[in-house]
Amino acid sequence: HVDGIFKPPYGLNMAQVADLLRCHTSDEWEVTVHEVDPSKTTLSKMRFDLTAALIDPDARVMINYHRQGLGQVGAGHFSPLGSYHPPTDSFLIMDVAKYKYPPVWVGAATLFSSLSTLENCAHYDYPKAQERLVDNKSDGSTNHLFNPLTADEYVQSLNVLGCEAGYRGYVILKKK
Repeated sequence: HVDGIFKPPYGLNMAQVADLLRCHTSDEWEVTVHEVDPSKTTLSKMRFDLTAALIDPDARVMINYHRQGLGQVGAGHFSPLGSYHPPTDSFLIMDVAKYKYPPVWVGAATLFSSLSTLENCAHYDYPKAQERLVDNKSDGSTNHLFNPLTADEYVQSLNVLGCEAGYRGYVILKKK
């Protein structure tokens, strides 16, 4: 069995997180994925969706944002959203890696920018595609597509997986 987090494409995409949430909650909960494609989603729409979920005691929000958009080190990251402050039009990101970054207030426009970034492998045939990244070649040598050592090998791994780019965004978990 292939480890979906520690092998290419590394980490989880929003659909996988939604599937995990569905597996670990009862049928009373509805999980919806919202990709923030700036050609289809506006700042106002994002703000409305997030604030509506935050004021609903039967809803939770998880965001998938690009850390660099907030001046942090790293790339894509998931965190729960904790609150909205209307006077400053800011959202509170309750970072799950608080040893690295504490919870932080982020302006809605900045949050929108970090959510509306492309993830290079947002869609692929998981987990079947990862099984094509075999550990060893038929001659017994290591397959570097399974453990890429260079940027070129990583790109080749993504091609074998059939990765398609997609936008980051948010996942809303709500009682039905």
